[in-house]
Amino acid sequence: MAQQQPIRVVVEKKPSGCWGVFGVMLLIGLAIEHWYVSLGILVLLVVIGAVAQSKQKQQRKLAQANARRRSGPRDPWLNEVAVALAELQLTEVARNTGAQVGGVPIDGDIGLDTDSMSMFVTLFASDELARRAELALRAKPEVRTAESNGHTAIKAQGRVLYTANGRGSVVDEFQFDEVIRVVDKISLPPPLPRSPVTAAPPVPRGGGPRVGPSAAPLSVLEPDALEQLRTLGELRAAGVLSEVEFEAKKAELLRRV
Repeated sequence: MAQQQPIRVVVEKKPSGCWGVFGVMLLIGLAIEHWYVSLGILVLLVVIGAVAQSKQKQQRKLAQANARRRSGPRDPWLNEVAVALAELQLTEVARNTGAQVGGVPIDGDIGLDTDSMSMFVTLFASDELARRAELALRAKPEVRTAESNGHTAIKAQGRVLYTANGRGSVVDEFQFDEVIRVVDKISLPPPLPRSPVTAAPPVPRGGGPRVGPSAAPLSVLEPDALEQLRTLGELRAAGVLSEVEFEAKKAELLRRV
């Protein structure tokens, strides 16, 4: 006969749930008896959580700002602007964000933030270019509306254009003027060299367009001049320019063409 193997039966004993309940009741009793210790621990945990959350927000904000900062040839001047405006509680959030403002080429720009306002300080190669960019921005209906409500401020000062946005509130004019005053004290760098506009080759007599010193670059200047004329007309219609100012600007533009 085959020998039978003994069968083992393992009985697992689960811990009674009463011990867990007892432990919770003990902790509650200790917390009630020593409430001042429990309160201190709770406050400490809340503070640690708030500090950790604040650090995460700062890191995200810094990462976003670094993503918007680009190097450019006017970084030394922009560095001086950032340091000077830091004393007015303005923090740099962007730099060299594009090549044009209102269709006008720029040398460099820097974006700054306060608790109640966002600003951009933009450097141009000449006073005229800064003024043209200012007119181009004011030609936009949404910009004119925001400026009339006090939610936006725009001002060209020499080669620098200042724009401010109150984030839905009225722009602090005192702080806006203070920014202009501080930046105005910083020496401006020389304009960036740009590629000269080459004139079209002469056309032989007997056909084709008229040639001469004033007619050769018309193919390059006409679209820009027409765009400026349209901008001036819109500004006059909106009441930004008076009739006298419009005629003076138009005459100056036509003389250049």
